Amino acid sequence: MHAYMPFLSILNEFTDIKINLHISGYLFNWLLKNKPEYIKLLKDLKRRSQLEIVSGGMYEPVLSLIPEKDAIEQIEMHMDKMEKVFGERPGGIWLAERVYEPHMPQILHKANVLYTLVDDNHFTAVGKKEDELYGYYVTEFEGHRLLIFPGLKFLRYAIPFKQVHTIDEYLKNIADRGGNLAVFGDDGEKFGLWPGTYHSVYEEGWLREFFSYLDANKDWLKTATFSEHIETHPPLGLIYLACASYKEMEEWCLPAHSITAYNTSMMDMNNGYPNFIRGGYFKNFLVKYPESNDMHKRMFALSQRVKRNERAKQYLFMAQCNDSYWHGVFGGLYLPHLRASVYTNLIGAEKCIESKKTLIEGSISDVNQDGWDEAILNNKYLKAYFSLKEGGSLYELDYKPSATNVMATLTRRYEGYHDKIKIAQRQSSGVADGTKTIHDMVLAKEEGLDQYLYYDWYRRASFIDHLMAQDAPFESFYRGRYIEPGDFVKEPYHGSIRKQKSSLTLSLTREGFFWKAGEGLPCSIKKDFTLHEGENRFVAHYRIQGSMSEPTLMGIEFNFSLLGSGGDRYLETEKTHYPLTTKGILKPSQTVILHDPYQHVKITLNWNMPYEIWTFPVEVVSLSEDGFERNYQNTLVMPLWFLDFTQGITHITITLQIETI
Repeated sequence: MHAYMPFLSILNEFTDIKINLHISGYLFNWLLKNKPEYIKLLKDLKRRSQLEIVSGGMYEPVLSLIPEKDAIEQIEMHMDKMEKVFGERPGGIWLAERVYEPHMPQILHKANVLYTLVDDNHFTAVGKKEDELYGYYVTEFEGHRLLIFPGLKFLRYAIPFKQVHTIDEYLKNIADRGGNLAVFGDDGEKFGLWPGTYHSVYEEGWLREFFSYLDANKDWLKTATFSEHIETHPPLGLIYLACASYKEMEEWCLPAHSITAYNTSMMDMNNGYPNFIRGGYFKNFLVKYPESNDMHKRMFALSQRVKRNERAKQYLFMAQCNDSYWHGVFGGLYLPHLRASVYTNLIGAEKCIESKKTLIEGSISDVNQDGWDEAILNNKYLKAYFSLKEGGSLYELDYKPSATNVMATLTRRYEGYHDKIKIAQRQSSGVADGTKTIHDMVLAKEEGLDQYLYYDWYRRASFIDHLMAQDAPFESFYRGRYIEPGDFVKEPYHGSIRKQKSSLTLSLTREGFFWKAGEGLPCSIKKDFTLHEGENRFVAHYRIQGSMSEPTLMGIEFNFSLLGSGGDRYLETEKTHYPLTTKGILKPSQTVILHDPYQHVKITLNWNMPYEIWTFPVEVVSLSEDGFERNYQNTLVMPLWFLDFTQGITHITITLQIETI
């Protein structure tokens, strides 16, 4: 390992240095199973009083993003695990992403948490100056008490990036001003996993030099655990904090178009009071990314249903891991395998509580709490979610046997950091040397990324109905720049469900227009989706009618999330196999099959013989710890037909089937 084990091994040599350590439940369970030597070292450090274990939610949720009862139970699970292994119950917790809300003391007090740590940003936002942060405070919510430590920004940015003498000057300055505590709290990954840090921290010896410095100056500079400091020092006073996280997170959760203005305001205020300029609110990630909101509302609804089913609850808690619900430098929403993991656990939880009897059910309600109804069809094998708000499209399709949402897609959208990509490409010839934090570096993992900055004007889903001019260009469609004359993609459809003895039919209809030379020509689409009890497929019957006198191109778009475009995944027609990197126009075929052995699914589409088939990988340019990178999100497949409305109504039938491989 490049971060945790090297760090602790060096710490083990300096027996007078103490640290506080939080390990997520996911990681800790893996360590217990695979790295007994790591656990032994932790126990040795704990026995020598060099280590205080800090708890948290078992599967690293942002606590304000999940139901209170789940937050309490997740903390108790983690504390139970730590107590079982180390023989002592933790008194404090690490707040994932330091996301704090004013009601947090109530949740933590109910879980018997004594203290937590947040950033100094939380304190300066309510008017505190740095020289008022050399200790800890007490806060409460409706009588529920909590002790709260401020971590100092200078130390977060200096350790392990600046020279030790610079840190020494800072700490001596605090001592000269009468301060008796300076808190550093941050991710362990910056000690070896952040770009360039393994070389600087271990190979060049920054950590050993820093620990030697602490050891040599222990007459005036002592390391202590949180509990030790609480026992020997009173709180600095009472504090009430607002909703906050670290400064960068408050930038990332803003709407993309607001981020440039926010950064400009921060720079303009560098000589003023930038601490009073607030960014966004963490939960607005659910507004910024509807894909995140869908997962969140599904998770919340399941939490009300799992009750005492312990297996279902385990899946639910794993689905609450925070990374997949947001995006910044670290957030994982842009990583398909992390979204897939959430859905795997959500589907797993639902399978635990579903009736084992024959199942066929449907409903229309506002399941994602956005003010518009969605339609759901559900049987033993499949669960399909349709958006009535946007095109009557299919935006989630769960295949239960492999616990896979084959449509866990992501829309290509503008991000505030896209403006920095050309800068990144000029800088990428350099090497990360471990002297800058992730927030200070601008790197690109490949050249030409600006050529992939295309943005979608609608959500990537399936059964999206495109009425286009007969000369619609493929390349413009791929780039999201085609101006579509039909108004069916983003507009609402009316929905109703009809139940037969052993099947359900969802009818979606829209009376719309095909716009030409400023004139709206009436046309309508009716699509009926029929799902039978006990079948792993459903059938869509289209009925299309219009008043256009010239032939029109009709495309029905599908998007499938297959986690990656390489390996043994491929697309198959009646004629040949294609890699998922294929971008172009395929020959007509009544069948398209997508193979994904990693998610154990084979998806088969059958339809009336089309004129041609368009396909391309949907890729985004996103930001991660390693810099700007191109990420595959899903594969588009779209059959197209020429429609001649002078001949009357057009009928198209499509069957979608999923099998286990």
